[in-house]
Amino acid sequence: MKNRAWTGLGIVAVCGTLALLTPRATAQTPPSYGFDFVTIGDPGNFAYSGGMYGQTAGRGSVAYEYRIARHEVTTSQWMEFVNTFSQRVGGWNFARPHVWGARWDPTYTGPGQRWILKPDPDAGMFPVGGISWHESAQYANWLHNGKSTDPASLDDGAYDSSTWGVDPVTGYSTDGPRLPGAKYWIPTIDEWLKAAHYDPNKFGTGLGGYWLYPHSSDSLIRPGPPGVGQTSAGWQDPLVFSGEWNIPLGAYPLWTSPWGLLDVSGGAAEWMESWWHPLMPQERIRDGASAGFRDWQFPDRADVVFGGGRPNHAIPDIGLRIASRVPSPGAGVFLGSALYLLVRSRGRF
Repeated sequence: MKNRAWTGLGIVAVCGTLALLTPRATAQTPPSYGFDFVTIGDPGNFAYSGGMYGQTAGRGSVAYEYRIARHEVTTSQWMEFVNTFSQRVGGWNFARPHVWGARWDPTYTGPGQRWILKPDPDAGMFPVGGISWHESAQYANWLHNGKSTDPASLDDGAYDSSTWGVDPVTGYSTDGPRLPGAKYWIPTIDEWLKAAHYDPNKFGTGLGGYWLYPHSSDSLIRPGPPGVGQTSAGWQDPLVFSGEWNIPLGAYPLWTSPWGLLDVSGGAAEWMESWWHPLMPQERIRDGASAGFRDWQFPDRADVVFGGGRPNHAIPDIGLRIASRVPSPGAGVFLGSALYLLVRSRGRF
């Protein structure tokens, strides 16, 4: 009797310990906040061999499931973020995106300033180009902190902004990977490469591989307007200056990554969490060809890294695609089994 009672208590103790050791396992899925998240599965997939140019050799393997947004951050989503802090006395010092679907509201009298959508029915879905890596990290912090109106919500959560500063050797010092427990973040190059190019069934069921281009093909992606081309990259509107940035995200619904991501080519180029190159440690990776980008065939390739950018620079054509956590069900299954055994044990004695 004592031994069996001890066994039941032991199960409870193990359950409690496991719950403490694996907080992600029992955490609720973070809110979607209007993002159409896609779950990237097949954990432990093999890395990319590198292809012709080899710049991503050994990358793309991810040991866990995660979510990533089907679309890049839209004008509506970014405008909500900026307006949360710009409508204050003195406003807030966010860079004005180089190209996006919003403009200052001329009827707003303050405090601060307010953005409104441009008079275009698709303006809310325009891509956002011209935001810095630091601002992207602040956006992730804001989401992590429940879209708080407190300016302190920009400082911590997914990334620790207290580490952002100037280094006498590299020019900049920025924190490393996202913080443990981050609910939303900027994708790493491995997460991004997998979501954009890896197909777990490329060569048949369970036979994975990497497509060279992010529309699930090894053939060069074709630029052109919606209904004609497959991407806004490589195409420039002959009638409207930068009119290719007025193409809403999702306008090429037939040309997706193996996981269903849209506008990996076109829209904005995208910030990565990862550092670009050991010789330039102050720069974060950016990848994917942006709308109108002339040499689109290179940054769209799986074996090429587009380049880098200093984290405090708002580069005109770079935007963001958000990644998010997927809680593991493993611990919940274990806990349920343990409790079942305990109840069954008590029923016998």
